[in-house]
Parts: sequence; structure tokens; C-alpha cells
Amino acid sequence: MDQFNKDTDEFSNWLLNSANVKVSSKITIVDLRNSNEGRAVVTNEQIAKDEILFEIPFESLINIETSQINKDYPDIQDKLNKLGQWNGLIVCLLYEWEWLHEKSKWWPYMKVLPTSGTLNGLMYWNDDQLKKLEPSLVLERIGKEGAKQMYETIMKFVRDNGLDKSLGNTSWENFLRVASTIMSYSFDVEKPEGEGHDDDELETVSLKSMVPFADTLNADTHKCNAHLEYDRDSLKMRAIKSIAKDEQVYNIYGEHPNSEILRRYGYVEMEGSAFDFGEVILRNIKNSLQSKYTVDEEYLDWALTELKNDEMIETFFEDEEIVLDSYDCYISGEILTELVLFLQIITTLSSIPNVKDQNEVDRLVTLKRVTKKCVQLVESGVVTQGCSDVWKLSVKNRLKEYPEDCINITMSFDDNDSTDKIRESMAKIVLRSECRALDKCMESISQQYKIINDEKLLNNILKRKSNPDSDESSKTKKQKI
Repeated sequence: MDQFNKDTDEFSNWLLNSANVKVSSKITIVDLRNSNEGRAVVTNEQIAKDEILFEIPFESLINIETSQINKDYPDIQDKLNKLGQWNGLIVCLLYEWEWLHEKSKWWPYMKVLPTSGTLNGLMYWNDDQLKKLEPSLVLERIGKEGAKQMYETIMKFVRDNGLDKSLGNTSWENFLRVASTIMSYSFDVEKPEGEGHDDDELETVSLKSMVPFADTLNADTHKCNAHLEYDRDSLKMRAIKSIAKDEQVYNIYGEHPNSEILRRYGYVEMEGSAFDFGEVILRNIKNSLQSKYTVDEEYLDWALTELKNDEMIETFFEDEEIVLDSYDCYISGEILTELVLFLQIITTLSSIPNVKDQNEVDRLVTLKRVTKKCVQLVESGVVTQGCSDVWKLSVKNRLKEYPEDCINITMSFDDNDSTDKIRESMAKIVLRSECRALDKCMESISQQYKIINDEKLLNNILKRKSNPDSDESSKTKKQKI
């Protein structure tokens, strides 16, 4: 038996005999390293819907209330609370993992947590590996600078609170390992508090916690069949559907696309997340407008600025922003109404003859009138052909930034793959997920709106002069279509 499986056996025994976790005899921990899934929980008997798979007492969690640091430093808990849930748990886990080490009561659990060499969150990728993720905007959300600031905050807390002996030598690498583990494996646990007998009357506090065994389950947005629930004294993993014998038990970490799953948790779903989306960048839309209408760039930038900053125009959208740096395109084919409004407004403005030659006052009057008319049009479920065309061209332009034939690539993992190979494969899967979502949304406007000729709207706008400031504002609500 190798060390991996020895650690699994020790962890399983610890759950039952030390952590007081009640585990159903119908499930077991298995080794799925050959499919790059690490440890997993699999059934050995049929599981019925609503059956409890395991139950974990609160005292077996690691958080700022349960950590040994509170006993060793009796005045530290209030300070940990002020430090915040995230930073506080980092201090506690550093203390258990790096200082107490095998003296920690959670040591058998910590031995099955990942080592730095097995973590694949984007904080661990080198520049060459990250380059494989271009042009995904997930590269803008890695957060390395924020992590370095957090490290400095933690080390200042250590110095200010007499923790130098235990944690004063904490390296950036050890901090990053603990912070990444918390990012990947922690839960926000709602713990009831108070003296009432009715659980519905109790207040709850949220504690960011490490939850032994719950984090052994793999997660999958398509296959999720279990859910973690909280009550007064424990956490329970409940089956949310019937689970056949020899099937894996899956949790879900949230409604995240593959790019965010990779950033947060260091893995990807091979066939894509149920919540995948791609992003069309504002630049793609501007380029498409200039290609179709040869609109003046200076005027276009002016219009975008006014759409973002004019107070009266904001009332048309109930103060929701419609000019964004990028627009989400969901794998379901959904796009935001704000996007459709923005496209319709900016397309209509680009269609007006000599609009760039108007003086400042007339420009603003035209913009407000166009905005009002476009809001009315979109609210009625109608857009112009030009709006639909600009959107399709924008999506095509965005897709051109991805590797050729990105949508159709096929990938597989092997336990013997090098780290570079695994991360390259993950990057390709993320890009494929985004491309598929973008492609799915290319026809969203034409499929979900009635299309009219641009001239019909343009004639309506230009046929008479009107003061938009005297018109009753039309409003639109933020929603997906």
C-alpha cells in the first residue's frame, strides 16, 4: 500500500474514532488518481433520496472558534474575529498545519489535504502556463497582488499579537499553500446561535471553516447529487437524488464557469460547467460598429462616456450600467438585457447621418431621444437588423481571438502527465468552454427578438424634433433573456 492510501486509511479511522463523524456504511473513500480526481467518495450500496451520507459535529471543523490557538493564546479569538473570517482562518490553519503539525488533533485530516506540488489554482501557474489561457479574461482575476497584501496583513497580525515564535517564520510559499487550500476546500458554515428552542427563531453566524470529509467529495455542476446542510450542532451531507451503487457522490461549489472553477479550485470539468460563459469585450463591439458603419471613433467615445455619466440617461435604465468593459454570454444562450439595450442604442446612433457634426447641445439631445426610443423598442421585444448584425459580428470578432477550432478540441487526463501537460490541458478546456458559450449566444438576439428594418426606427427618431428632458422616462429592469 502506498503512502496515499495509507493516509486515506488513517483519515478514515480518524473520522470515525476521533472526529466523531457519523458515516453511512453505504459510502467509502476511493483512489481515483488515474483519472486525475484524487480521492473521491463512492457508494457501495444504493442510496435513497434524502438519505444522510455523513454527519459532522461542529467541534470537528477548523475555524476561528475551534482552533487550538484559542487555548494556547486565550485572548486571541476576539482579535481573530476583527481580522476577518478569511484572514482569521488562515492564521488558525497555519497554526495547526505549520506549527502544531502532527500534534494537531486534525493532523490525519491535514495529511490528506493537497501539497503545494498538487495544487493547480492559477496562483501556482507560471507565466508560460498562464499564457495558454489567453485570451480568457480570467487572467485579469488571478489576484496575486491582493494575495501579497493579505500575506503582509497576516504577518503584521503575527508580530502585533505575540505569535512570532509559532508563526513568525511563515514563508510566502507556506502562506500561499494555506490560503489556496482555504480557497479550494473551505465552506461558509451557518451556525445557529441563541437560546430559543425553535431553530427558525435562532440567529445564525457564518464561519469560514475547513470541513473534514465534506471536502473529500468531488464537485460537478452536472452530476451534483448531494448537498451539505446545517443544523444546531452538526453538518449533514444529504443525498438530493437517488444514487446507484458504485456511483460517485458529488457536491457543488456554486454556479461557476470552468474558468472560475479553475481559478478558485484548481480543476476543470472535462465537458464544461453547466454555468459556463464567454465574454465579449467592449472593444469587439466598437470595432464591429466601425467596420459596419465607419462611425467616427471620437464620436463613439463621446457617446459611451455620456451613456455612462449622464444622470438623466441613467434614469432610463433604473441606474443600471449598460456600458461595461465586457459582456457575459452564457452557455444557455442567455445574454443580459443591458447588452441588447446598449447595442441597440449605439447601433442607432451610428446609423444617423452626420451625427458627429452636431454641436454639443444637439448631440446630447439626439442621444437622449435615441436612448428613450431604443428602451421602448427593446422593452417591447423588438430590435433592428443592424443591432442583431453588430452583435453577431462582435461575437465573431471575439472568437477570432481564440485558438483556431477551439470549440471542437478533445482532451483527456492521465495521472502520469507532467504538471505542464495537465495545466495546458486545463487551459484548453477553459478556452473551449468559453468558445462554446460565445458560439451559443451568437444568434441570441435574432432568435429571441422580433427584427425590424433599421429605417423604421430611424425614421421614427428623425421625423420630428423632441426635447427628451420633457419626456416621461422609460425604464428597464435587469434580467437575462
